[in-house]
Amino acid sequence: MILTLCANPSVDSFWSINDIQQGTTNRSSKERFFAGGKGVHVAMALHELGQKVALQGVWGGVTGNWIKKSCEDKGIEISGPIVNGWTRICITNQSNNSWNETEFLGSGPSLTPEQIKEFYYTFEQSLKEQQPNGVVIAGSTPAGFEDSAYKKLISTAQKHNTPTYIDASGSLLKQSLDTKPHLIHINQHEGKTISGYLDPQKICQWLQQYCNIAAITAGSDGLYLSVDDQIYHGYHILKESAIHSTIGSGDCLLAGLCKAINESKDPKTWVRWGVACGSANCVYPKLGMLSEEDVSKFFNQVTVEKY
Repeated sequence: MILTLCANPSVDSFWSINDIQQGTTNRSSKERFFAGGKGVHVAMALHELGQKVALQGVWGGVTGNWIKKSCEDKGIEISGPIVNGWTRICITNQSNNSWNETEFLGSGPSLTPEQIKEFYYTFEQSLKEQQPNGVVIAGSTPAGFEDSAYKKLISTAQKHNTPTYIDASGSLLKQSLDTKPHLIHINQHEGKTISGYLDPQKICQWLQQYCNIAAITAGSDGLYLSVDDQIYHGYHILKESAIHSTIGSGDCLLAGLCKAINESKDPKTWVRWGVACGSANCVYPKLGMLSEEDVSKFFNQVTVEKY
């Protein structure tokens, strides 16, 4: 079983506004809503891939209940504190111009010290009782959490000999580095911010000093993965006309890596699973999701090079 943590889940929505005008009314012609947040995307993708998965989050109001039910209806076990305020709403605009995939991200509720303490307590109890094969800690945190939150969660997991997979940025990531998690996944932009390098290979080499496996996603250029001082580059070419949205592709890629690392010792296989899952997300009409059928189709189409 894999435990995923999503401290700041969201209701992700697609809106359709072709021409956004400043300082006046803008009307969407169509809206669609999906359970979201990085950890939620990872959990749902792992479930679709046939993995047993549990999800711990922070759940607030009508929106939090809706996300919980969406996950529970799929058979995903849910835990975590219920808080005042509503779980955040995030909007992605879809249009035929430069406004396409413009995002508006909500901040989420503000937590009390007692609610944060409950989040940590629930996490440690899950480690003791469920003994997961791995823990995925992904995304942002709502107001109230300290910047050292992920460092504390990683250290707790390590006390229980549980590998940690981290997808974070900014201070949450920086303060986690000295704990040396099992895997760190970030995109190229986040990698440049934290390392100073733009080249994904150099980011990988820099990042691996802080983890066992470093995974850098570089958009259409694919995945760069560093393990045991070897770098693997995997990519899969999609027709632009086949792409619905790239949002959530990194989360689905991380789910593929988690599954593969649990089941195989071959880094090339890890890369193929990750890239195939990222591509499968791009062609799937539901935001942040994938289908196992698409993953299977793309798996053998992934090109992997070793440097």
